[in-house]
Amino acid sequence: MSKTTSKFIESHWLTFALKGAISVVAGMCMMLATGGDTEILIQVVGWTMVGLGLIEIANMIHRSRRQHNWGFPLFLGLLEIAIAVSLLVTAIPGVGAAELIWLRIAILSGYVLFASVATIVIGFGSFSNMTDRFMWIVNGMLGAVLAFVMFAGSGLSPTTHIELFGTYLLINGLTDLFFGVHSRDEALEAKAARTTKRETKKGKK
Repeated sequence: MSKTTSKFIESHWLTFALKGAISVVAGMCMMLATGGDTEILIQVVGWTMVGLGLIEIANMIHRSRRQHNWGFPLFLGLLEIAIAVSLLVTAIPGVGAAELIWLRIAILSGYVLFASVATIVIGFGSFSNMTDRFMWIVNGMLGAVLAFVMFAGSGLSPTTHIELFGTYLLINGLTDLFFGVHSRDEALEAKAARTTKRETKKGKK
C-alpha cells in the first residue's frame, strides 16, 4: 500500500474523483470547441472553477471534522471561486471588451502556473510510492509548460488559450480520477487490515 506523508493527500477519495470528472468533461469541451464563441467558453471555464472550488470547500469541512490540516483546501477553494467570479464578471469599469478577455487569460495562466507548481511540491513531498510521486510530478510539469505557453503566446487567439487551459484540465482531471480510485483502494485495504488485526486480537484472548 502506498504511504503518504502529507495531510493534503488524506482528503476523501471522492474529492479527487469528483474534481477529476468535472475537469475531464470541461477540458474536453474546451479542447473540442475550436472556433467557438470566446465569451461562452469563458463562462464554461468560470462555472467549472465554481464547481472545483465548492468541492474543495466541502473537502475542507470533511478534513476539519477529522482534525486533518484543512488550511490548503480552504485556500484552494477560495482561490478557485475568486477566479470564477473574476471570469464571470461581464464588465469592469474603464476596461474594454478586448482588454477584459486578455485579463481573463492572464488570470487563467497564473492559476495554471500556481496549481502546477503546488502539484510538483506535493508530489515530491507526499509520496513514498514512486508511481504516485512520478504521476503527480509529471502532471505538474506538463501544467507548468502549458502555463508558460499561455503566458508567452501573445500571438495566439483567446480561443486557443482556452483550449490550452482545457488541455490542462484534462491532464489534471485524469490524474485526479486515477488517484481517487487508487485512494479508495488504499482505504479499503487499510480497513481490511484493521479488521484482521482486531479479529486476531480477539482470537488471542
